[in-house]
Amino acid sequence: MMKDHNHDLVHALSEKNDAVWRYEKEYLKNAEGCDSCTQMWRKMRDDDNKHIEMLVAEVKKHASENRFD
Repeated sequence: MMKDHNHDLVHALSEKNDAVWRYEKEYLKNAEGCDSCTQMWRKMRDDDNKHIEMLVAEVKKHASENRFD
């Protein structure tokens, strides 16, 4: 069984990836005509993409240190 802290990393990564998919495939399309909503969804997408990069780096670090268990 995976340790809780590694599971948390994977779970958070999955949640962030799902959110970015929704921003790009649904929310931005639905917000057409509302500049403030479009700007907000893009900002949230960009922020979540930064979080994804952080999570991926941490998973890689754990794996390279043989601590991804």
